Amino acid sequence: MEPTTTQPEQQEHFCWFCEGEAYTQCQCGRKYCKRHTFADRCFVCALGMGLFEQDGGEEPISDLIILSLASVARDPYLVIPNKLTNARPLPMTGVERVVGALIRMSGSKDPGVRHRSVTALAKTTNTWPTLDPSQLSHHRFGTGLLPVNAVRVALLEALKHSRTIALEATAIGILDKLRTADFRDLYPRIVEGLPSHKVSSIGTRVHDTFAGLDDVYPTSSYTANERCELLVYDQYMNRQRGAGAIMERMYGAKLRYAPLLARMLKKGVWHSSYNRFNDWYPGEDEPY
Repeated sequence: MEPTTTQPEQQEHFCWFCEGEAYTQCQCGRKYCKRHTFADRCFVCALGMGLFEQDGGEEPISDLIILSLASVARDPYLVIPNKLTNARPLPMTGVERVVGALIRMSGSKDPGVRHRSVTALAKTTNTWPTLDPSQLSHHRFGTGLLPVNAVRVALLEALKHSRTIALEATAIGILDKLRTADFRDLYPRIVEGLPSHKVSSIGTRVHDTFAGLDDVYPTSSYTANERCELLVYDQYMNRQRGAGAIMERMYGAKLRYAPLLARMLKKGVWHSSYNRFNDWYPGEDEPY
């Protein structure tokens, strides 16, 4: 069974991913070049079928997406991992196609396909660090795709359907990346390159993400619950990625106007810093 149910776009003689010259066609119908194939399948099918993990390696799609976004951002100070030094970025039309495929796969009824697609998608919400010394930019932009409505909705939907012990790994795979997700605006050139994907304001994306946790927390998994608590704490404390100040503005100091979020924050503080917990909640015991 194929990991996607939609028909890929047909491109005569051209790779579905990079638009370079294709040399063969996957069983799903996508044409691909020699850079975007694995085990005689295209990258998307290889991800959905678990071929990368069966080979003992990591999926390369999320890194390829981030690299492509970074190349369009034109921030020369973004720190590109050594493993991608010789990798070629995709054109933005290719990024659109791949992100769209991951979003569709995230709704699969096959738990394995859903897990692999949403964990790859969650990785794209992060931005590589920049060494830009300029104080003029204030690092206002990022490459993380959390501002894209369809990406955010797909991840929150997958979280809602991963509240059981059996699907704990999927929930953790998403939550671990959301802890360091970038809520800042995308670089303008990235937005221009994604015309088919709508991007919301920072207030909307912060509200949607943390209000969405009301439908997720608590889960049947202690570990997933802990990750939710750490997500709220980490994003509240980090004022560089855009969420912290907005959370405080919306929900008050220590999120006191949002009882469930305040509870998660309190437990997140307990998990992270005993000294801070005593400072913020003097005389109180471990929260339950």
